[in-house]
Formats: sequence, structure tokens, C-alpha cells
Amino acid sequence: MAIPFPDLDPYTTLNLTSKSTESEIKKSYKKLCLKYHPDKQHNKSEKEQDEAKLLFEKIQFANLILSDPVKRRKYDQTGSFEEVTDDGFDWFEFFNQCKVEITEESIAKDKKAYQGSSDEEEDIIESWLETNGDFLQLFENIPHIEINKFDEERLFNKVSLLIDDGVIESTKKWEQYKSQRNKKFNKLLRSIKDESGEAEELKREILKNKKLDTEDDLKALIQQRNSGRIDSLIDKLESKYGNKKVSKGTKGKSTKGKNKKSEYEIDDEEFEKIQKKMRK
Repeated sequence: MAIPFPDLDPYTTLNLTSKSTESEIKKSYKKLCLKYHPDKQHNKSEKEQDEAKLLFEKIQFANLILSDPVKRRKYDQTGSFEEVTDDGFDWFEFFNQCKVEITEESIAKDKKAYQGSSDEEEDIIESWLETNGDFLQLFENIPHIEINKFDEERLFNKVSLLIDDGVIESTKKWEQYKSQRNKKFNKLLRSIKDESGEAEELKREILKNKKLDTEDDLKALIQQRNSGRIDSLIDKLESKYGNKKVSKGTKGKSTKGKNKKSEYEIDDEEFEKIQKKMRK
């Protein structure tokens, strides 16, 4: 099989330079995987999902080259993948193996290790410099951050400490946020509540449409009620109201209604087909 991305720059793809260290490669790869993994794209449009899927494959390819010292050295010397990759290498199988499911358990484990670490501090500093001190952008750029009072307080204290220590500089945006802190953050919270309202509307519509004629009907319904930032909303609703597991390694915690029939009037085989198509 031909090399999938012959003109790809692996360094640019992973936001690195030719002088990046092994630890920097691992860090950037992990961060990009968490952002563009197919399992994290269910609340995006079909076009955005396709774009993320392509970028995810490029990320895998770039990491395959840069994480291997021999492959990286050959690429640096020639600027080509011709002598780096094996002609008999099965790229299709490689990309399929890369699509490891992200479970709630794996996310929780990564979050525990990440928060409060030097990696998180470096990401905060990087975001601060890129956004000219836009505090609220940290909620978009920093992994595992949730929009709640606890994380706002934690980030606020961390940024204040970094400024006091001279690691980063105070900015006009930061001073404006401090002067209107409650007002600005409450506005962000209200926007999240609005999205939660959309989630409730989606739930009611799913229950009302107990029988859907085709899998396209279900997909159209979900896309119509796209709830923006609410990660894995569809998976959670399907798990709760379709009596299905979200993914391997995720155990259902509810003990009520274990023996109840699925709310959808379709058999298990058809439901599984729908789920698989939605995740492509």
C-alpha cells in the first residue's frame, strides 16, 4: 500500500520543530489525540467529523515517524518517507489499530495525572501567550477543564501565582476579567445551562420518537439537536434510554430498570448497526 501522506510534515502536524525532544513529542501527540480522537467527535457535524478523522490519521502517521529514533533520523536526513517506511506495511490495519476507544475510566485516570502537573502548567502558559492573556480561553484550550466554580477558582489562583512569580505577564484582558469576574464567568455558565436545556429537549424528543423508521432518522434527530460542548451526550442518552453500554470498559452504574425492555422498538442487531454508523 502506498504511503498515505507523502507530502506531510510530521513536525508541523504535531506542532513541533526538528529540535523537539522525545518528551515534547509524546506530550504533543497525547494532547492532539485527546482532542481529535474519533470517539470525541460525536457532537460535531459530519464535515467536522470527517476533517477530524483525517487529521487524527495524520497525527498517527507523524507520531509513527517521530517516535522512532531510526525513522526520525532517516526522515531528517532525506526529507522523504521513501526510505523510512516498509513497502509491505499495512497502513489500513495500522490506522484501524490506532482507533482505541476512549472510556470514562481512561479519561478519569489521565485527568488525575494531568491536573496540577508540570504539563498542565506548561499548557496554561502556552495558552496564555497565544491568547494574549484571555482567561476564559483556558477553558477551551486546557484538557480536562470543566466550566464550573471549582475549576474557575483553581485556574484563577494558578494564573495569579504565575503572574506573581513573573512567569507570565498580566494583560489588559486579565485585568478586565478580574474587575468583572463574577459577571463574566456567570455569563459563561449561563451559556452552558442553555446547552443543558438543549440536551433535555433531545432526551424528550428521543423518548417521544420511540420508534424511528430508519437509522437515518435517528442520525438526523441527533444532528438536529446538536448540543455543542456537551461531550458524549448522545452516548450517554443511548446508554440510559437504549439500555446499551457506551463503550468497552465502561460499566453502567444504574441499578434501576435493569430488566426493562429498551425504549426503542428495534432489535439489538439493528441498534448496534445504528451505533456503528454514527461512530464512523
